[in-house]
Amino acid sequence: MVNERNGNCVRHSKLNEMKLPSWLSAILGRNQPKDEEVIFRSVVFLMRKFQFFQADELRAAGEKGWRKRFDGVEDPMYFVVQQGTVTMMKAGPFVLHILHSNKPYIDDPEFVATQLPQEEQRKAWRAHTAWVSIDLMNKDVDKVTAYAAIARLGRNLVDANCVGIYLPGEHMMMPNDGTADTGMQFMIDGELPFQ
Repeated sequence: MVNERNGNCVRHSKLNEMKLPSWLSAILGRNQPKDEEVIFRSVVFLMRKFQFFQADELRAAGEKGWRKRFDGVEDPMYFVVQQGTVTMMKAGPFVLHILHSNKPYIDDPEFVATQLPQEEQRKAWRAHTAWVSIDLMNKDVDKVTAYAAIARLGRNLVDANCVGIYLPGEHMMMPNDGTADTGMQFMIDGELPFQ
């Protein structure tokens, strides 16, 4: 299956190649429960250096993703709450939790990097020193809708500081070499090739 994205042909098979071996997924997934037991979906943004997204940055990203003001005034279902390091967003029916960490996603990033199947994945994993996760807290949202909501926000936060994105629940790692942006657009469109 071929999809047109900004004049480039992108194959789902390229994104399928970003899947990780099951044993490595178990390590990186931090013992994720089986699909039917998952309480929330998560996308981890692997960052070159620590970055704490302030409420105004999240508000702007949300407004770009949903094309609605996130001030809680125009529509009380769209807003950002940030107190200290706790950050939550309400985007219509979705509740998003944003978590920031100034450490690598796994304690031994070099070991993980050597186990990744693609060179682009290995480079991205080695380059990260911090991470940010966006978790959808809704329990009653199907997988496609959940990832679409996360990607609507996340796609507008990715810059050169982000070296890749990792979907723990899907065991998928996408470097920020164009693959991550394409993957997030597929998530928004409900077309990411989940298995």
